[in-house]
Amino acid sequence: MPVSDSSIFASKPFTFIVQGKPLHVHATLISDCSEPLDRMINGQMSEAQQGFALLEDVDEGTFVRFIRWAYSKDYPAAEYILVEAGDETSAQASKSETSKETVVVVEDLDDGWGSFGIKKDKKKKKHSSSSKGGLRESFISQYDSSWGTFSTFLLPAPRGNKSPLEDYTEVFLGHARMYVFAEKYDIQSLKKLALDKLQHTLSIFTLYPERVGDITALLKYVYANTAEKN
Repeated sequence: MPVSDSSIFASKPFTFIVQGKPLHVHATLISDCSEPLDRMINGQMSEAQQGFALLEDVDEGTFVRFIRWAYSKDYPAAEYILVEAGDETSAQASKSETSKETVVVVEDLDDGWGSFGIKKDKKKKKHSSSSKGGLRESFISQYDSSWGTFSTFLLPAPRGNKSPLEDYTEVFLGHARMYVFAEKYDIQSLKKLALDKLQHTLSIFTLYPERVGDITALLKYVYANTAEKN
C-alpha cells in the first residue's frame, strides 16, 4: 500500500554514499519502493543502525535518476555528447582497427540480442539464451514485431538524434543501467519504465555510420550485465 505524502516528508533522512558522495533521501519514500532497500533502511543490517549505506554497485548518475524517479515517478535521460568533427574522425579511425572484433561480439550475441542481419556460420557454438535480467526477452514480450510500438503513452517523447556528431552512448547506457539497478533491487515499475524509455529512444534513433559504436556499447553492456554467466 503506498505511503502518504505526510508520512514520506515526516520520515527521517537516510544517506546513501555513492562514489564517495553522500546523497540524502526520505527513508520512508525509498523503503516503500524496494524490499531490498527497505531491509537496508529498516531491517537488522548494520546500515539501518548507522543510518547510512555504502552502495558500490551503482554510479552517481544512475542513483540520482532513481531518486528523481522515487519522488516523481519519472527520470530524465542522460545527456548526449556533442562530438567535435575532428575528434569524431580520430575516433572512427580507432574503431576501424577493432571493427572485426566488434562484429564477432555482435554475432556471438545471437541468442541474447540477435545478429542484426549478420550472417553467421551455422557451426558456431551458440550461447545460452537465459539471462539474469531478461532484457531482450522483455523487449520481445512487451512489443510487437513492428519496431517502434511504444506502450507508455503518457511519457514525454524522448529526443531523437539529429546529427552524426551526437553521441548517444550515455543516453542508451543510462537507461540500461537503470534497468539493471531496478532488477537488482526489485523495483518492477522502474524496471519497466527504463525498458520503455530505452525502446522508444532506440526506435527513433538514426543509425549514422559514425554512431554504430553507440549501439555496440549498449550491446556489450547488456550482455555483460544481464546475460547469465555459465
